[in-house]
Amino acid sequence: MQNIGAANADDAFYRYKMPKLQAKIEGRGNGIKTNVVNNVEIAKALERPPEYVLKYYGCELGAQTNFDKASGTSIVNGAHDTRKLSELLEVFIKKYVCCYSCNNPETQIKIKKENIYLKCKACGFVSDVDPRHKLNTFILKNPPENKLKKEEQKLKKAEEERVKDAEALGEKEKKEKKKKDKEKKEKKDKKKKKEGKEGEEGEDKASEEEDENSGDEDDDGVVWMTDTSAEAAKRRAQEQLTAATAAMVTVGNLEAEQEAARRKAEREAKKAAEEEARKKAEEEKKAAEEEAARAVAAAQAAALASADPVVRLRALLADKDAPTVVKELKGMTVEGGVAGKMRVLYEAALAGSDTKMDVTLKARKNIFAQFAQDPQSQLAQLIAMEHMFAVAAPERLKEAPYLLKQLYETDLVEEDVILAWAQKSDAGKLLGVPADGGKAVRKAVAQVVEWLQSQEDEEDEEDEDDE
Repeated sequence: MQNIGAANADDAFYRYKMPKLQAKIEGRGNGIKTNVVNNVEIAKALERPPEYVLKYYGCELGAQTNFDKASGTSIVNGAHDTRKLSELLEVFIKKYVCCYSCNNPETQIKIKKENIYLKCKACGFVSDVDPRHKLNTFILKNPPENKLKKEEQKLKKAEEERVKDAEALGEKEKKEKKKKDKEKKEKKDKKKKKEGKEGEEGEDKASEEEDENSGDEDDDGVVWMTDTSAEAAKRRAQEQLTAATAAMVTVGNLEAEQEAARRKAEREAKKAAEEEARKKAEEEKKAAEEEAARAVAAAQAAALASADPVVRLRALLADKDAPTVVKELKGMTVEGGVAGKMRVLYEAALAGSDTKMDVTLKARKNIFAQFAQDPQSQLAQLIAMEHMFAVAAPERLKEAPYLLKQLYETDLVEEDVILAWAQKSDAGKLLGVPADGGKAVRKAVAQVVEWLQSQEDEEDEEDEDDE
């Protein structure tokens, strides 16, 4: 057995229980189906017709259902696992069983003007069921019987008997009063005849004495009644409910109120705990961000103060604008002159990032363009590129042809300068590039150089044809 409703799963003292759903897949191929073995027992625990629960599965799964009233067999066409059916059952309980106010499952389905409501027997709240669900149509066509429990039937029967007895008592009293009035009238008429016709004064006196005497007689044997109507009789019957019945109603209301108060306290405690956890997480996140920012700032400060020009320039690239970077680079004093400065730029801007070098070069074109104003500066860039792939980052040699092509396409290095550098195998000696390294770089970019050479040959042929 398990608690009714997923929200009450962990409550060890919850008194509303239902069997755990059991499903069995039967058949195969086009005839495969799922048998909800204990659907009737579950529906009985929820006080809902088993057809409602089964039909809800069919509506949600888009499958045909079949319920045999004689045997209680509940079939859903298709193969559906127990976990999925259990999830759908929880949704059914939330929508069609539990009160929307106190979450108590003691509700009755009521139908009024094509609308479906849940009347809670614990708190009295009336919940409006969403009219858009397909199951509503089935419920409207097959309304629930809403049978009363044995205790409720006994109470209702006792109340009807009390009302009936009160009505009978009222009728009896009414008849007795009518009979007494008739006897008084007959007695009065008889006395008048005996006395004969006397003066008006004597007759009035006799009438007054008669009224007084009759009043005394009424006081001796008549129970005074203020109202003998059927409504009054029903009201008196209602007031005659036993103390045990009243106590039962009071205890039920108190239990419902205590349950609602307990749930409210649990929700508030859970909400407070979640809010406290959220604040703590935000504080920890903020502290971590501040610590990371301090670490980055310290690293940048250390980089800017570093004696290594590559480290210093890399910090500037991460924090400063292009004019500041260009100014710093031009003011540096490094070995190798312009080629040495380009070596610092290429290693700081390109080798220090995981991004593809040709993409980074295109993004920082405005910086590289400041050092590509003449063939000497362009050649210095090619020598710096050779040093980077041969010495600083040989593991990224496969990116060399893409970088060289990007230098050409962005007009940072002219075609003639590239061809001249390719033919000068010892150009990298200016920056201490080993011969094997320079040879490997030229081999890597050979296809780009051949492509540029073919373009130049075509241009020469066109010029000869024009002549």
